[in-house]
Amino acid sequence: MPELLYAGFDTLEVSFQGALKSESLEILRNAKDEAAKTREDQLIEIGPGKVDGHVPAHGMTGGYAFVFDTGFMGEQWTFMDSEDTSRWNIAVKVRAANLAAHSYQEIKERIQQRSADMGCIVLQESIRRADFAMDFLMPEGFELNQDQVVAHSHSKVSSHWGEKGAVSEKQYHPSTVFRGRKLESITIGKMPGRQVIIYNKRKAAIEKQTPFWFKVWNIAPKDTTKHVWRVEFRAGKKELKEKYNLRSFRDFEDSIGDVFVNTAEKVRYIDDGQVVSNVSRTLPHPLWIAVKTTLEHNLLEYRSGLLPGQLKEVLRKQQEDIYWQQIQGNVAGLAVVKALSDQEMKTNYARKVSTNLERLINVEGGRFWESYNRARSRLYFLE
Repeated sequence: MPELLYAGFDTLEVSFQGALKSESLEILRNAKDEAAKTREDQLIEIGPGKVDGHVPAHGMTGGYAFVFDTGFMGEQWTFMDSEDTSRWNIAVKVRAANLAAHSYQEIKERIQQRSADMGCIVLQESIRRADFAMDFLMPEGFELNQDQVVAHSHSKVSSHWGEKGAVSEKQYHPSTVFRGRKLESITIGKMPGRQVIIYNKRKAAIEKQTPFWFKVWNIAPKDTTKHVWRVEFRAGKKELKEKYNLRSFRDFEDSIGDVFVNTAEKVRYIDDGQVVSNVSRTLPHPLWIAVKTTLEHNLLEYRSGLLPGQLKEVLRKQQEDIYWQQIQGNVAGLAVVKALSDQEMKTNYARKVSTNLERLINVEGGRFWESYNRARSRLYFLE
């Protein structure tokens, strides 16, 4: 049987009717201009609470002129260049690591506190997207099969994906991702409506360089005997607002469980070896039984159990490993360029490299310190 390793919100996006004050908007304008000149994100602080964040040279689609990123354990805020509080000038997307380390209530409080610290004038909020993820340790030999995905309907269906001839049929048609001969991902649905994704999360964590997930699962990254698959439910603004009339934090807290429970009834993963002639008579796969059991609990209470400091340490170690790999590669490449023999490298090469580095470090205001200051700004949230 599948073993639940983690369950929790993986994405939370909220829009706010309101605006930033003029002084903060001016700071953002200047930072964006400087980022364009230097081609580097600018580290600034805004608001009475002196909130730190990086500002890139670009904005975001939807009319948002400014991006303000509070780090891998924070959020990505976007702002329109307007002080008109009748408009929806503010939006926030919470980072996955932040959601893994905190419960929903803690996240909501952090968003509200951050907004106040930045000096935002907020009149009301609107939830525009929520993703809920469940990671399962699957038995040896589990393989994904697109023929076992069905879209449930009250009427008899002739395909696995929806009602015959229905306008919405395409939204149930799965898109698939193969690697070699193994299916790694199935996606059913389309955003900003509803979407269900089943995929190999272990491989995704390695490829996307998000090693903190292994800490969450309590699995060694090099342990290839552990197979972690994620089932992710996504609800966009059409699903939340048009179908469920779910807008505010209160609406979200009252109804988000129903949104995903209903989705798990309409989109299903059935057990092996069944002929789908009548969807209502198919047996669910053990994975889907585990999914529905997880969704029956209070989704707002799920969390990874890890502290933010633990996740930060994992990411700090990852960055350290990356730099050491780069150092080793550069030092090896330099030895080749200098045509050093094996014996020369083993005798005094390390000492010469060390001496040169020491000389660079001791030059006040030199290129080493310029690089150091840029790195310190870039890696500010790891400090």
